[in-house]
Amino acid sequence: MKNLLCAFVLVVFALIWGLLPDAVQAQRQDKPIEEQEEKPQGRTTLSVAVEQVQVDITVQDKNGNLIQGLRKEHFKVYEEKVEQTVTFFTPIEAPITAILVTEYSSVIPWEWLYEAWLGSHLFADQMRPEDWVAVVAYDIRPEILVDFTQNKAEVYNALRKLNTPAFRESNLYDAVYDVLDRVADVEGKVAMVLLSSGLDTFSKKNLDQIMDKVKEANVVIYPISLGGNARVRNDYGTSVRMDLYQAEAVLKYFAKYTGGVAYFPRFVQAYKGIFQTISALLRSQYSLGYISTNTKKDGKFRKIKVEVVADVDGDGKPDKLKVHHREGYSVKKG
Repeated sequence: MKNLLCAFVLVVFALIWGLLPDAVQAQRQDKPIEEQEEKPQGRTTLSVAVEQVQVDITVQDKNGNLIQGLRKEHFKVYEEKVEQTVTFFTPIEAPITAILVTEYSSVIPWEWLYEAWLGSHLFADQMRPEDWVAVVAYDIRPEILVDFTQNKAEVYNALRKLNTPAFRESNLYDAVYDVLDRVADVEGKVAMVLLSSGLDTFSKKNLDQIMDKVKEANVVIYPISLGGNARVRNDYGTSVRMDLYQAEAVLKYFAKYTGGVAYFPRFVQAYKGIFQTISALLRSQYSLGYISTNTKKDGKFRKIKVEVVADVDGDGKPDKLKVHHREGYSVKKG
């Protein structure tokens, strides 16, 4: 019985082997086991997504005039002092997408409120039909006066709400944090024009939190300080003056880390020129990109420095130029 069972198993095995495709049989007989090729190792490195770092840049001469007509070879970009290869470069002349954020709280004197009101209207004057503009006012909380619109009349109508401030709180950090969250998914470059004293009285977000948020945001911030003339004329005392010094430092930080410019006008007559300059800066930029030589996904902040070497005035020597761009970027941890 046992011999009969063994014979049956052998017959079945032979039938199964005979049904296998000839190619499979040939493959099995081609090489001894020890000579068969192993699957290539490390292939996953080919599928890792390569992220291009994009930097928007404005270039001015020593007199503040915009420099146009520069080429790729005029730019050098460094990440943590290591020179990078520019893989993308283009001049940008395009409409602006901007959000005006203005302080309007009873915590600041009435003449500062007037500056905020006047500055907001002068900013609206710079709008062109193809621009997109939104307006936010803040005191104890931010309030959207008008969402992004290309209609200048809607912006002016929204500014009519800037009449009597309701609260004696001025929560700058919360307002900026909220706006940065709201515009995070907006495509293309976005600018924030910030009319503010720089003071913060009662925000839920602390200074470190707003600093980190600003570093990570893909928004260029142009702060304009309120009350410049009053600060010079009045003696507010040591405590208030220290608060004003910190406020000034915060506004400068916002500009520095996002590639903007901070303005501290003494007189309201300077506002028109400031907004004309901001409008020109936003409409005429250069955009370059590079793939970082540092492939670590460590979640750290990396500083960027862009140098422009060009003979603009034609005297045969490179000119000293002001180059504005964001301070750096945070790497996604992975």
